[in-house]
Amino acid sequence: MNRRKNLSVVVLLGLLFTTAVGRAEQDVHTPPSGSPERQAIMDVMRLDFYSGDATAAHRNAKGILFNVRYLKVHGEWALVCVDPVNAAGKEIAEFRWGLLHRNAGQWSDAKYFDAIRPYSSEESAQDALDMTASTIRKIWQTVPDAPKDIFPELSKQRP
Repeated sequence: MNRRKNLSVVVLLGLLFTTAVGRAEQDVHTPPSGSPERQAIMDVMRLDFYSGDATAAHRNAKGILFNVRYLKVHGEWALVCVDPVNAAGKEIAEFRWGLLHRNAGQWSDAKYFDAIRPYSSEESAQDALDMTASTIRKIWQTVPDAPKDIFPELSKQRP
């Protein structure tokens, strides 16, 4: 009888652990430096420097690196802000935001900037690049599947 009880406890603990691990993968998180998930996200952010060539962006012959200002992932969505730098740490382009979506294991740019067009003025276009509160609200309207918890708090504007 004790054996059966112990087996039941072990099975129950295994189920609880499996459920907790599955849930943790669905919660908002920041992939650690060097992780495959973070590398895949940075490869997408690097596409602008390689004319959209994913293989070249992954190989990264130009040595494009990023100082990551912001990175949150939840399920199949990620929001990232990076400063492109060279190997010496010198800025080589302006910071950039990306809203990424993962489909069949592949990350791609959801192109939020294009999705929330038209812009009423140059100022509103600049706001979209800066991920202001109004931009975040527009993204939520046009990309309703993107989880709200990957976005910066509206009271803490970035960058």
